[in-house]
Amino acid sequence: MAKFVRDPNIPDLLSLREAAAELGYDSKQGLLNRVARGEVACVMVGGSYAFRATLIAELKAAERPD
Repeated sequence: MAKFVRDPNIPDLLSLREAAAELGYDSKQGLLNRVARGEVACVMVGGSYAFRATLIAELKAAERPD
């Protein structure tokens, strides 16, 4: 069996569900609305939304400071 090797050039990604939960949304629709307005960047991977984990962490810190 092939050994998994992480490519450091590919960023950690979150799914729509994971990103929405991380930002505190009760549903995915709130985050999708922000994507549609151009407020949050994402890419489509195989028909699914994918978000950079670092971007979501930065948004969370900016919107919900401790």
